[in-house]
Amino acid sequence: MRMSNDTIRVAAVTFDYYPFDVRVRRLAEAAADAGYDMDVICLREPGEARREVYNGVNIYRVPQHRGFGKALPLTVLAWCWFMLLSGALLTRLHLRRRYDVVHVHNMPDFLVFCALIPKLLGAKVILDVQDVSPELMSAKAGQGRARALLFRLAALQEAISARFADSVVTVGWPFERLLLARGVPQKKLAIVLNSADPKLFPPSRRCSAPSEQSQGSAEQPLIIMYWGTVAERNGLDIAIRALALAQKQMPHLRLDIMGRGEHLPALRQLADELGVAGSVRVSDPVPAERIVDFVVHGDIGIIPYRVDGFAELVLPTKAYELAWMRRAIIASDTDAIRSMFRPESLMLCAPSDPESFAAAIVALASDPARREQLVAAAAEDYVPYQWEAMGARYQHLLATLSHKRAAAREPETASVSTR
Repeated sequence: MRMSNDTIRVAAVTFDYYPFDVRVRRLAEAAADAGYDMDVICLREPGEARREVYNGVNIYRVPQHRGFGKALPLTVLAWCWFMLLSGALLTRLHLRRRYDVVHVHNMPDFLVFCALIPKLLGAKVILDVQDVSPELMSAKAGQGRARALLFRLAALQEAISARFADSVVTVGWPFERLLLARGVPQKKLAIVLNSADPKLFPPSRRCSAPSEQSQGSAEQPLIIMYWGTVAERNGLDIAIRALALAQKQMPHLRLDIMGRGEHLPALRQLADELGVAGSVRVSDPVPAERIVDFVVHGDIGIIPYRVDGFAELVLPTKAYELAWMRRAIIASDTDAIRSMFRPESLMLCAPSDPESFAAAIVALASDPARREQLVAAAAEDYVPYQWEAMGARYQHLLATLSHKRAAAREPETASVSTR
């Protein structure tokens, strides 16, 4: 049955898998929950259906595999090919469905031009900056001339893409600050945080950490956990080195990693070299609904991001999820983390310093009462940023851009700024 002409119609485009990409999913389902007609164009993994309806969202999958760890030229070619394929599909769907808003998620920023024809035909376009391209590309390039060149090229395509878009959505204050400095108008910017979606992290699943009243044992070790992308910038090698140091004082510790990325082989080799391979468990990613199982099975979350020009700008989704699910947090001391949490809400460590992380692990592992204090403080900090507020903010943005209905007054939410 067709929607009425008053229904807001939205298409999202992502160079990723759906519903695997949690940000794309939570935004798409927020739109569907508001009664909007929501389509998502994404990549297709082997065995996935080309066309599917999932939780009220219409999924259209492009026959292309993402791959991880490719050389940058091959990655750019893959982006360009997907832009052509998704652009053709989006245009075909637009001619039939007449989208009001097309929401394009980076990377890359220039993927926003897949919406050229719909924009010419009247659709509004959102560019979602999940990652700031210049900083990320230069961090991937390392040092030398290539770093500076990649930064300039990425900044150029970011500027052109942002100018093409009608609205630019980003994931927190650090990214907003950079985009403003690079000329994106304030009136064009909106922040929608990667808050924990209660659908995926039900409050009923919150419980005491398994080793909350102990320091761990051979039968039930105290578990440090990380989930998400496994790249050098995420600092999992620092976590493994910290684990090896901490085990000298507290032997019953374990590091559980769930994710995928090009850095996994190096991490396994490092764990072997340090003699902690038996205390480091690596598992593959799981569907979004099962991430909560991983979070509640552990005691302490670790976010050991490096300071490389990019990682220190990231507000990690896992920090919100840990705060929401009542788990203590150990994290690199960065401006991004401090923009969300007070120092008394988590253990802040010197970035790239295994000794600092090891000391934090020992301190929390040996003091369950302190873990409880951190958990309570982080939960308090997180209240203004819960997903209900972020989802309402996104629904309001879509209503405002569409002009199909009078947009409701924007929900009152706390601004995302430094403390």
